Amino acid sequence: MKDPVKMTKREKYNYIFAPASSRNNEIRFDWIHHCLLGDIQTFLDGVENFLQNKGKFSDNLPRGGGNLSVPIIISTALEFVSALYVGKTRYKDDENYNATKNVNEFIAHFFPNSYKKIPSLLWDGIRNGIVHTFSPKPFKYHQNYIRFQFFVEDRDVQSHVTKGNHTVLIKINIFELYQHLKRAIKNYCAELENNENLQDKFILAWSSIEEYTRNIDSDVEKSNKAEMLLSELEKNNNYLVL
Repeated sequence: MKDPVKMTKREKYNYIFAPASSRNNEIRFDWIHHCLLGDIQTFLDGVENFLQNKGKFSDNLPRGGGNLSVPIIISTALEFVSALYVGKTRYKDDENYNATKNVNEFIAHFFPNSYKKIPSLLWDGIRNGIVHTFSPKPFKYHQNYIRFQFFVEDRDVQSHVTKGNHTVLIKINIFELYQHLKRAIKNYCAELENNENLQDKFILAWSSIEEYTRNIDSDVEKSNKAEMLLSELEKNNNYLVL
């Protein structure tokens, strides 16, 4: 893992923003734009295309609006950049890694005030709910139930909260949520370029992920599978996985 204390200011900046020969001249921070955000954008382009042209699909195959998948990948991106911002990852400091705390700090600094007011509810309800139970996690507060709903049908309608019969419904516009994430990452990048403390945290977090390799010698199940794989490759250099 890289130690930023042993790096000059120029070396720190170059590690984050200059092409790296170890990564085929890819700029580390650009990976966030091109791959992480790029994948989400591709998915949203597909959602928008479907919404605009769903009358042309005649194969009767079921298709959704991304209301489950998009929040998952947006949450994944948010967790990753929050770890870089705070400088703590599961690989660097496993026992003290706290994704919720990281995300709360990132949202509090870079997201609009409406999101800053309820980051714990948003993260636990959306990310933890969808990733672990494939449905947003509802909450109960006294006699009120707090629930989440995602929509993509009208991207011009802002995310909002409604209250009915003991039910508080937080309605999230997926396109709007993504725009807030993009803007937050852009602002984070601007601060990162000039803040050496943030650069140190980025380097610690990124290098802990980039340089991590898990040793499975003591894991009996995985070791057996690795041995099988190597045995097959001794017979033929190409081995079909699927």
